[in-house]
Amino acid sequence: MSAQYSDDYSPPAPVLEVFFGVPGERPTSGPFEAMLDTGADMTVAPKAILLDLGTPSLFEAQLRSPWGELHEVIIYLADLQIGPARLPGIYVAADETAAEITIGRNALNKLPLFLDGPKQVTEILDEAAVKRLRTRQARK
Repeated sequence: MSAQYSDDYSPPAPVLEVFFGVPGERPTSGPFEAMLDTGADMTVAPKAILLDLGTPSLFEAQLRSPWGELHEVIIYLADLQIGPARLPGIYVAADETAAEITIGRNALNKLPLFLDGPKQVTEILDEAAVKRLRTRQARK
C-alpha cells in the first residue's frame, strides 16, 4: 500500500489514512488523514473523534510540545487500521485543541514503513518485501 506525501505541509509530509475503532471491534470511524511523525512519542487525535467513537478513556497525562510546553490530555485506548495493518490496543492522546491526527512512534513502530522522501511516497511494505530487507540486513 502506498500514499503520496501531503502538500498541505511545507515541506510535504508523509500521511496515511487511518480508521479508529473501539478495542476488539473493527475500526470503522474514518478514514482520516494522519501525519506520520517519527519525532512524536504518542499518537494524538482531536478529542471529538475519540468521544464520538466511545472508546475507553484510561488516564490523564501531560504531553510536551516540541517547544517544551506541557499540555493536558486524556489517554484513550483504540484499535487503528492503517492500510492493511490492524493495530490493536493503541494509546491515543485526545487533544481538545488538535485539528489533525498525528501517528506517533507508539503506532509507527508496529508498521513496516518505507518513507521515500525524493519520490514523496510512503509505503507500508508487504511481508515479502519485509522478509527480503531483513534477510539482507542479517547478512551485513
